[in-house]
Amino acid sequence: MAGIRDPELKAYRTMVKGLDAFDLERARAPKAALRFLLRPAATGETLDGLTLTISGDTVSLPVELAADGGFVLPRSAAALADRAELVLNKKRNSFRWRPDVRSPGVPANARRLGDLRLQCAVQWAIDREALTPQARGALEANGGPCHSPLAHTAFEAPQALRAAWLREGSRREALPVNRQHARRFTPPLADGGWGDDAMVEFEYGT
Repeated sequence: MAGIRDPELKAYRTMVKGLDAFDLERARAPKAALRFLLRPAATGETLDGLTLTISGDTVSLPVELAADGGFVLPRSAAALADRAELVLNKKRNSFRWRPDVRSPGVPANARRLGDLRLQCAVQWAIDREALTPQARGALEANGGPCHSPLAHTAFEAPQALRAAWLREGSRREALPVNRQHARRFTPPLADGGWGDDAMVEFEYGT
């Protein structure tokens, strides 16, 4: 399948919107790094042998994939000008992606709230490009999925959760956990009463 551009993941210019959002809201997580993670979306697919290329008519930039399917998206003026796409060597829709924002020093069983807020901003900057103007306007009228108190944006923990807690200083509050999808939790992204340094702590179990 090498050289075939049909298995498109995303347009490069669309993914760059996420890089721009990360830079714009970097104050929420000044020391954080942004990666993107690829995960199998089709039965039987694995990360084995997976390759990712920024591919256009004249541009071909291999993107290094880590063992966990993570990658750092480089900026390239040439790829933008060439209207390049992110192309996998797998069938279309066989993999899904998501951004991953991490500050150093956060325990493995926790997520920093500011990181999640910034991760949401990156995701929304990319996803909004696929919406109609009407749908985009309706979502943004109340602040969008990252800033509206009406939005309930879920994230995935590394393992199935028994509970998730938001902690800041002596304050501690239970977070909603999805009982059908036990790895998903919903933090209060739009609640300014919680600072960016607040921690979501995971209690694993079934």
